[in-house]
Amino acid sequence: MKLCVAFLAAGLVLAGSLAATAEDKAPAPAAGGQPETAERASFRPTDITFSGKLYSPVKLSVYLPFYSRMVTVSGQIGQKVKRGDILATYEIPLETRMDEKTKLSAANIKDLEYKLAMNDKEIDKFTAKGRELEAMSQHNMASQQALTMNAKEIEVFRKEKIAINEQLSLARDLLSDKVELAEERFGKGAGVGKAPKDGIIKAPADGYIMWMHPELRAGVKLAREAELFQVGSINPMIIRAQVHEIEAQKLKEGQTADVTFDSLPGKKFTATVSRIPWSPLPAALQQPSYYEIELTIPNPDLVLKEGLKGQITVQPGK
Repeated sequence: MKLCVAFLAAGLVLAGSLAATAEDKAPAPAAGGQPETAERASFRPTDITFSGKLYSPVKLSVYLPFYSRMVTVSGQIGQKVKRGDILATYEIPLETRMDEKTKLSAANIKDLEYKLAMNDKEIDKFTAKGRELEAMSQHNMASQQALTMNAKEIEVFRKEKIAINEQLSLARDLLSDKVELAEERFGKGAGVGKAPKDGIIKAPADGYIMWMHPELRAGVKLAREAELFQVGSINPMIIRAQVHEIEAQKLKEGQTADVTFDSLPGKKFTATVSRIPWSPLPAALQQPSYYEIELTIPNPDLVLKEGLKGQITVQPGK
């Protein structure tokens, strides 16, 4: 009996010791009085890091409209340009000039004006005849049928006049548009029935020349629709990055991010999240989704160039 009591006492002492040890190892209560678990700790904000590339927000290409020989090249990479600045000139082939003169001809308009004048002449003739028939009918010298037929002739010519006027208006508008297009391609030397020997290449927008054809120089012949220049804006620039669906859900427009580039060591830039799409990039059904996030980054010193790869860090808590 004494032996049982001794074993019971030893058990109670051991249980109390284990309880104290467990109490010492228990996690400290969180701010709300609840102990912090691994699940609760996983919701604490952490930095989101991903990589992206620099792009120009607006970049337009300029193409050569004809197979031509380049005469002058004044645009150079890195040059700041205004919309309409002349970047190069080219020689217009003879067959192209002949074709352009045909397009800029006003012969069709002259033909329609002639038809309109003849139509007016016929209307005047049948109108005068109608007055004579009216006078003759009062003396029973003209039948009602003759009066009716004359009135129908006048109606036909009036409808024809409306059609000719519509064709003439359209032809004049088309010729005006053709002249405007020719002036855009060839300069002010183009006009009705005129096509100059040289064409011009203009800057399509304000910005900087970011790229030019590697063979572009005076005297070189290039193919039709060859890309000659790329003109774009580089301040600010944009960063495009593919972000995993879990991290993309933590981003919001307007958040700031720190950006560093391997090609620009020691420099840190600040960007702003400017676009978060609701649709992911195409992916297989069993693969996770990625969203193409866009950030805007100022470039006042023009040190950033399109294509540079950077590391982006966003702090969701900020």
